[in-house]
Amino acid sequence: MPDACQPLIEARDVSKRYGTGKAAVTALREANFSITAGEFVAIMGPSGSGKTSLLNLIGLLDRPTAGVFRIMGTDTAMLSPDAEARVRNYHIGFVFQSYSLLPRRTALGNVELPLAYRGVRRKERIRRAQAAAIHASRHISIRDGRIIGDVPVPAGQMALSAASYTPLLVAS
Repeated sequence: MPDACQPLIEARDVSKRYGTGKAAVTALREANFSITAGEFVAIMGPSGSGKTSLLNLIGLLDRPTAGVFRIMGTDTAMLSPDAEARVRNYHIGFVFQSYSLLPRRTALGNVELPLAYRGVRRKERIRRAQAAAIHASRHISIRDGRIIGDVPVPAGQMALSAASYTPLLVAS
């Protein structure tokens, strides 16, 4: 869990480039910011302005090509792939534009799955999944354990993230 005095996320002169040579594209140029626990931050801008690149950095799905990027005080450049996976598993919840739920699992089964990977006992997984589903049910309909109908927000993923109790939620 993050220390209340340190930023949850800190970027210092962070840049992200794709490609090399003349074909290289700079998606993010020398970004500087910090986000503390409890803050709600919206990243806005026109298409091609680097929003997705920044979200990928925040979610540890990509690495910056320059600068220092820290999550909970740890320089992400120092993290091994296994350490990155642990940070994503225990500290970062994701909500993607596409629903990214596993079609063969029930809605509650999808919410439980990341908790199983963390070693949360089945009874606690079910309790958290049900509590999150009740909260999300204001936005979704569930029939036969599956999300149905016109869903205005990826509420199934919101439930998934809520049940995970992560200090950081990244939503695209």
